[in-house]
Amino acid sequence: MGVTSEQDRINKIKNTWQGIGFWMNKRGIGPQALANATGYSIDRIERGLRGEREPLSSDFLHACVNAFGLISARAKFFEETDEILGDDECMELLGPLPAVPPRQGKLWDD
Repeated sequence: MGVTSEQDRINKIKNTWQGIGFWMNKRGIGPQALANATGYSIDRIERGLRGEREPLSSDFLHACVNAFGLISARAKFFEETDEILGDDECMELLGPLPAVPPRQGKLWDD
């Protein structure tokens, strides 16, 4: 059982790094800009983006949520901030978006 939970944790971290790469592209933020915004070293960011084993600190997760502006989409109350988010919630917000279903065409579309 321990191997499965360890593998799940590794997969979750890998998926979060993929999501961070997605949000970087979507927001036009490069590795250096993300390093400046989060205080995380650019080397660690680049290793994580390449898919290498790079852990995610709680501070980095929260800083990424702020850097990408993801907290405002989740906030239900004015006083909600990233500080009350758990690491798992941050990883969910940062994780890759679900696959978009193919566009359904109309009969007259070619």
